[in-house]
Amino acid sequence: MNVDDVIINPDELGETIIQMMEEYGVETRDRVDKATTEVTKSSKDTVKANANIEHPDKNGRIRHPNRIGKYKKSITYKMEHQSLVTIGHVYAKGHEYSLTHLLENGHNVWNAPGVRTRPFKHWKYGEDKAEHMLIPTMKKYLSK
Repeated sequence: MNVDDVIINPDELGETIIQMMEEYGVETRDRVDKATTEVTKSSKDTVKANANIEHPDKNGRIRHPNRIGKYKKSITYKMEHQSLVTIGHVYAKGHEYSLTHLLENGHNVWNAPGVRTRPFKHWKYGEDKAEHMLIPTMKKYLSK
């Protein structure tokens, strides 16, 4: 409802203001949902791009050339819509969820006591991107 086109009787002023505020609330929630979805998708793409664990070793060889990228393909997102809040979740689906902590932080090698693998900090990049993108993206959507 455009405010410039509203002509009402003084008796209907309260109802009209309530109706306009409800429309504004619905429109604002939709825009915030779109901004949250955009940031979540972008964060998922960043995590996926940095989940490349096929880095060459110190001699330039790829250590596991037979890997098919199952973990990287499992990284996805979902949106959770609650009454006034939209929450975006980026996660690894299937059994690959159990690898996220091991890859992000490194782990002990089972057949070499005292040896740890190096961490692959791929979730951190997605989290940082989401933190930096959310407010500007919401401002962009809400200023339309």
